[in-house]
Amino acid sequence: MGIVVYWLEGEGEAQVPVCESFGSQALSEALACAEAQRRAGHRHVSISTELEDHVGRPGVAAVEGGRTPDGEVYEWSKAGRAGKMRRR
Repeated sequence: MGIVVYWLEGEGEAQVPVCESFGSQALSEALACAEAQRRAGHRHVSISTELEDHVGRPGVAAVEGGRTPDGEVYEWSKAGRAGKMRRR
């Protein structure tokens, strides 16, 4: 189970959470399901993923002192990637 679509069914205090699971390669189907639930009037429609080929470990990561939490050197910066500034 890589992708899960969640939504609420019912009215007021009788609302109950419902979900539908999709494989990690079924993003298009999951998005279509979420859209269908919204169009049907359901509230709090959301998509959650835990894809096995994601970047990094699950959770929050930080770079402190130029190293990742597991001690690896981290030198990437957005400033260096952007290239030379252009004047307008």
